[in-house]
Amino acid sequence: MEESLEDFALSRSEKKELKVHLAAIVGNTTEQAKARQLAFKLAQGAISEFGQITALDWLQGVIKLLYASENEIKASAFFSPGDDCLHRIRRLISESRKTLDICVFTITDNRIVQRLEEAQARGVQIRIISDDDKSMDLGSDLAHLSKAGINCRLDRTTAHMHHKFAIADQDLLLTGSYNWTRSAATENDENIVVTNNPRLVRSFAGKFEEMWHKLD
Repeated sequence: MEESLEDFALSRSEKKELKVHLAAIVGNTTEQAKARQLAFKLAQGAISEFGQITALDWLQGVIKLLYASENEIKASAFFSPGDDCLHRIRRLISESRKTLDICVFTITDNRIVQRLEEAQARGVQIRIISDDDKSMDLGSDLAHLSKAGINCRLDRTTAHMHHKFAIADQDLLLTGSYNWTRSAATENDENIVVTNNPRLVRSFAGKFEEMWHKLD
């Protein structure tokens, strides 16, 4: 912010750089409030030197950037029977670039496994948490994925690990009732929701890390 005060005009490059920094605090009301207070303080201190109109124009630009990402929050729902859920899961995997954290009750659909293997081949860091009992079922692909070099961990409780969610690149969440099985696509009434809501992504990512480290 201070750098952009030199000419009191947010250039295209300054907007781009500032947007990257502000995106890190989207959904964090405390940090957003601090950033807002800093912007007002800087603008107030510059009014006497550059004039009220110039200072307030700069302030308006900063505030728009501060809350712009919240206006870009998106969410979509998909349902089965049918292939809509399957296609969205495969797309999430195919579009992941760096990391893919998966926490699902069971994986038996080879069409999803194929996408996981392709993601691993292009360098995506994949971690999978699944249920220990279901991993022993006929058709389970957990052993295959583990042998393929994908980092898999199983819960160790007498109860089921019944979550079904995945996080791609720490910024996109997929969750719902849908098990990663063929029957979920062909027979069951199921759903998934995909969203980039920062609060939800952080919440599920935190839960994944908690479970992952407990299973270390």
